[in-house]
Amino acid sequence: MTMNRQHAVRIGAAVAAVAAATALATGPAKAVPRSAGSARTGTVATGAAATGTAATGSVSARETAARETAANKALVTYVYKQLFTYYDTSVIDKYVSPDYVQHNPNVANGPEALRQLVENLKATATPGSGSVTTHVIAQGDLVLLQTHAGTSDTFSGIGLVDVFRVEHHKIVEHWDTIQPVPATTANGHDMFATLTSPQTDAAGPASHTAASERVVRAYVEQLTGRKDVTAVDRYVAPDLVQHDPALADGAAATKQAYTALFAAHPQYQATVAKVVAEGDLVAVHLHDQNSPSDLGTSVYEIFRVHHGRIVEHWALTQAVPATSVNGNSMF
Repeated sequence: MTMNRQHAVRIGAAVAAVAAATALATGPAKAVPRSAGSARTGTVATGAAATGTAATGSVSARETAARETAANKALVTYVYKQLFTYYDTSVIDKYVSPDYVQHNPNVANGPEALRQLVENLKATATPGSGSVTTHVIAQGDLVLLQTHAGTSDTFSGIGLVDVFRVEHHKIVEHWDTIQPVPATTANGHDMFATLTSPQTDAAGPASHTAASERVVRAYVEQLTGRKDVTAVDRYVAPDLVQHDPALADGAAATKQAYTALFAAHPQYQATVAKVVAEGDLVAVHLHDQNSPSDLGTSVYEIFRVHHGRIVEHWALTQAVPATSVNGNSMF
């Protein structure tokens, strides 16, 4: 594709960032096991990766794991921008595994299907439309991006959450959930901005990750697992800032919504598919079903935690289809 000078500089800088992060992750320290506590299975990190005890050599297992996660984050954000901002499919050959597994129900497995998707998007893109990734959360081998895409003067666009799994510096697996952005919301906020203080989309310090994840896991398990609406009182700030377009601000509105949901659907169940946590941000992928026979909904919720309370919440949802062209579930 034709590349102007400014575009080339951006790509060069991004390539350098990926290379630097990869070099850090593959330095002299010995490798640690994939994903210290798999975010997909919900297990808790144990041993050297969790305690920070020294691994063989001068770098601890915790430091090595952090470098690998940083490299994964740099790689995924770079590849995502090249594919879906610049429609540059050359990155697929270098950074996407030949055995790429796809969970988007409308896209086949493999790198060639991804290439065709990007080419189709390029051919059908609305002139003047744009996209912006608002949150990036990385933990272990998983990198999650929340993006507002396809916006134009006449269209509110779509919201996406994409999750990529990385192995040996290649993207090997992908999940997503896509939702049209409504013209208005019950809370008066958009679905993407960060409004709590400090007003930054970046995840907070890594030292906050474990505590934030504990809060969110407890909240989700008690609220959607046990159907205990008093979990809202324990874990949600009264002045919660809400970005779910169907809900008003405040803990009371969330509590009321779940009380009504459980009353209307006594067989409701929510299965946690994966959790990705970084700093004060924790993302949970849920399979929501109103009954065991319901195909259900793929739901991504992102929570921001401060001082042991959830202070801000984003959500995207997509109905689960009856079939998938790749034969994989959305979860």
